[in-house]
Amino acid sequence: MVKTLTPEMKVGLFAAAIIAVLAWATLRVSDKTTVHGGGYTIKAAFDNATGLKLKAPVELAGVQVGVIKNIELQGSRQALVTIALKKSVRLPGDSKAVLRTRGFLGETYVELIPGTPELPALSSGEEIFDTMRTGDINSLVSQFNSIAEDIKQITSTLRTTVGEGEASPVNQIVKNLDEFTRSIRDVTLRNEGNIDRIAANLAAMTDQLRQIVARGEANLDESMERIASITRKIDEGRGTVGKLVNDEETIDKLNEAVDGLNETVGGFRRMEAEIGYHAEYLANTRDFKNYVSLALRPSPDKAFLLDLVSDPNPRPTHVVKTSNVTVGGATTTVQTDTATVDRNKLRISAQLAKKFYDFTIRGGIIESTGGFGVDYEKGPLGLQFSAFDFSTRYGERPHLKAMGLLNVTRNFYLVGGVDDFISKQGERSGFAGAGFRLVDDDIKSILAGGAAKSLVGK
Repeated sequence: MVKTLTPEMKVGLFAAAIIAVLAWATLRVSDKTTVHGGGYTIKAAFDNATGLKLKAPVELAGVQVGVIKNIELQGSRQALVTIALKKSVRLPGDSKAVLRTRGFLGETYVELIPGTPELPALSSGEEIFDTMRTGDINSLVSQFNSIAEDIKQITSTLRTTVGEGEASPVNQIVKNLDEFTRSIRDVTLRNEGNIDRIAANLAAMTDQLRQIVARGEANLDESMERIASITRKIDEGRGTVGKLVNDEETIDKLNEAVDGLNETVGGFRRMEAEIGYHAEYLANTRDFKNYVSLALRPSPDKAFLLDLVSDPNPRPTHVVKTSNVTVGGATTTVQTDTATVDRNKLRISAQLAKKFYDFTIRGGIIESTGGFGVDYEKGPLGLQFSAFDFSTRYGERPHLKAMGLLNVTRNFYLVGGVDDFISKQGERSGFAGAGFRLVDDDIKSILAGGAAKSLVGK
C-alpha cells in the first residue's frame, strides 16, 4: 500500500531538490567569470598589491567594467593580477593599469587608462605591462617613520650639545651672559650723565618724528586707499590672487578634501545604494500587490535588502479565545477561533544576500515571516524563488513564490510568475507587473539637480 506524502514531506523534498540543483549549478559555473554577458581576461603585474581583494571593482573613466578574478605571486617579486572584463571593452596594447585607493581607508581598486586607439586591442590572456600604484596610507606611514627617525637624530644631537656639568656648552653660555650683564651695569654707573643726555636727545627726536608723521597723513590716506583698491580687485576675482581665491575649482577640491577627511574619521566605506518600486497584478483578486524596495551593497557580492509590501489578499490572522460556559450547574470550556484579514497592514521584508557567480542566496524576514530565497541572473533575464510563512497550524501550506524578471532598460523591468502555488485555500494566483529602480549614480544625479534648483531659486 502506497503511503500518501504529507505537505510537510513535499516541502522538504522540494527544498532538498532546490539545494541539490544549486550545488550542481555552483560546481558547473565555478570556472566562469563574474562579468555578466560573457567577457575575457587580461593580466597585470604590480610591485605591491596590498589591499586589493578578489572581486574588487575594475574601472575605466569612472565606470565599472570588470572585477578582479585572481591574485597570485609571480617570480617572488611581483603580484600577478587577473582581470575579468566585459566583452564590449576594447583596450589598446599600450594601455595602463593603475592601483588606486578611495580616500585613506577606502577600498582598493584598479583603474584602466586606454592607450593609443590605432594600436591592436588586447586579447584574452594578454598582459598590460605599464602598471603603477598611487600613494596610499602605507606610503604615508613609511614617510612618517622616516620623519620620526630624523627627529630622533636631532634630539640626540641636542642632548650632546647641551651636555652635563659646568663644562657643558649651555652652562658656559649662561656664565658668559652673567659676566656680560655685570659689565653693562658697571658701564652704566660710570656713564650716568651721558645716558641722561642721550635720553634728552631721544625725546627731541621723538618730537621731530611726531611732526613728520603729522605732515605725512595725506600720504597715509593715499596708501590706505590703494590697499582698499587691491582688496576690491581680489573680491571681484581680478588678477592672479583674485582668481586663486574665487576659483570654483579650488573650492570644489577643498570640499572634496573635507569630504574625504569626514569619511576617514567616521570610518565609512563606499556603499552602493539602490531604491525601487514594482507592482504585481494578481489574477485571482484582480488587485495590485505593491513593493517599495531598498538595497545596500557594501561590495559586489554582498547586499542588505529591505522591502515594504502592501498585499491585497494576505493570509488571515487567527485569534483563539477560551471561555467557561455554565449550563444547569455544569461548566464547559469553549474555545472560539476568530480569523481576521487586515488588508491595510504593511508587511516588511529584511534579508541578507550573498552572490555566488550568477546565483544569489538570501534569507531573513520575508513579508513579516521567516523565509529564504534563491535568485539567478544572466544578462537581462532573471529568475527568483522565495519560500516563507511555514506555519501549518490551521491547515495552511508554506508560501512559495516563483517569478521571472526581464530588464528592458537599466532602470525599467517587467515581472511575471505564480504566487502561493501550493496553497490549499485557493490563494494560488498568477501575476504580471512592472517596476523601476534607481541605482547609486541616478540618486546622486537627482540630488545634485535638486540642490542646483534650490540655489537658483535663492
